[in-house]
Amino acid sequence: MIVVLFGNAAQFILLLLAMRLATSYLPPEEMGRLSLITAATAFFAMFLVNPVGMFINRRLHAWDALGRAKYYLKLHWLYLLVVSGIAAGSLAILNTWGAFGPQFSTTWLLLLVCGSVVFNTINQTAVPSLNLLEFRGRFFILTLATIGMGLVSAYLLVRTFSPIAEYWLMGLLIGQAVLAVVGVAVLFAKLQTSVAASRPTKAHLRILFSFAWPVAVAVGFNWLQTQGYRFLAVDSLGLAALGLFVAGYGISAGLLAAFEAVLTTYLQPRFYKSVSNSNTTTQSLAWNTYAGAILPSLVLVTFILIALAPELTRFMVGAAYQSSSQFVVWGVLAEGARVVAGVYGLSAHAKMKTRLLLLPNLLGAIISTALILVLAPKLGAHGVGLARALAGIGLVLAMHYLMITALEMKLPYRLLLKAAGMGVLLWLMASAGRWAMGGTTSLSSAGFLLVVVGLVFLSMFYWLILPFLPRNDKFL
Repeated sequence: MIVVLFGNAAQFILLLLAMRLATSYLPPEEMGRLSLITAATAFFAMFLVNPVGMFINRRLHAWDALGRAKYYLKLHWLYLLVVSGIAAGSLAILNTWGAFGPQFSTTWLLLLVCGSVVFNTINQTAVPSLNLLEFRGRFFILTLATIGMGLVSAYLLVRTFSPIAEYWLMGLLIGQAVLAVVGVAVLFAKLQTSVAASRPTKAHLRILFSFAWPVAVAVGFNWLQTQGYRFLAVDSLGLAALGLFVAGYGISAGLLAAFEAVLTTYLQPRFYKSVSNSNTTTQSLAWNTYAGAILPSLVLVTFILIALAPELTRFMVGAAYQSSSQFVVWGVLAEGARVVAGVYGLSAHAKMKTRLLLLPNLLGAIISTALILVLAPKLGAHGVGLARALAGIGLVLAMHYLMITALEMKLPYRLLLKAAGMGVLLWLMASAGRWAMGGTTSLSSAGFLLVVVGLVFLSMFYWLILPFLPRNDKFL
């Protein structure tokens, strides 16, 4: 767990630096353009790549034990080339029709989106697979190297050529591509000796298809809710306002992703190992333990992010983006719901009942799309934030209703109440500290409040997570 904490702390520092540099060198209009490119990339990654990736996570331990992991991963690399071809054709047609507006060249779109589909996916398959197999040191080294090389490359490109979204994303892609090659080499050296494997049979493909198609449809709906809203909102908000919203939202998203990474890096390898057999009791126990570790901690993190939103904005984004602090709360609510939905979704993966994911994600997509169309013209960016938050809440409620009985799930209600109580104390402490200092308009006063409240938060977080640390490990 110490390796996980230090590794994720270093990762968080690099991501914080990346956000600070991006918002220092890219104007809000370019941040808006960047968000549209990343949304287009996310569509193909979520709809066509993510379902197969989740299947690989679910089966990796079994494949490695049989000596077949290398063979199946190589098939996955070939599949990515097919997906990039689909992406290239679709983007060329859509950009010709003006779906992205006049500000994007087709060449840049194809290079960035297709390059990311191939190299970022290989990177994000090979490197996290090392963590699933519990080679955590190598996982963190390669993860940090990917972020670091991408950040340096992006900085050099925008400083040397032009501060536009394309050069920033190209720099990140360079880091992903180089470390993807290194990651595959390291992973293959750690996998079991490959044995002769026959080509996948129709029975194998049916198993993959039955698992993957509900995930694909579900994450397609999820894309509408979490990424596609940008294409709906840009007409009402404009690129600059969209860029400010994405920056404020990104503060919450980045911090929640860092929190999520700390726990999932440690817990998911054990979770997938526990559910790799077909024992339903073991699978239910694994999920209950996983949820008990993550959900109460998420409640605590939600409170501290809301309490310290102005101070976090002062540190994490450039001067042109300071007004984005007003959107941090919307990001906390929407991204917090995303994390909860991810926890519920793992129960369906464990039981191989991924069809349960369809209806909740459809509901979330409908709520998000309908409310953005109604609220964005009236309330601007706050309408988008409200729509995203309500859609996330609807998604979680639907998942809870469908899965809590069907999959024998038990929520940690006592720990959730404890976390909520501690969260209220953190919020009161932050408010009192801000009042006592007469505000936190300077970096020194904001930093002091962040440090004091942050130290109290860490002690509370440790108390919540203590039962799930190695000496008290509940995984089978």
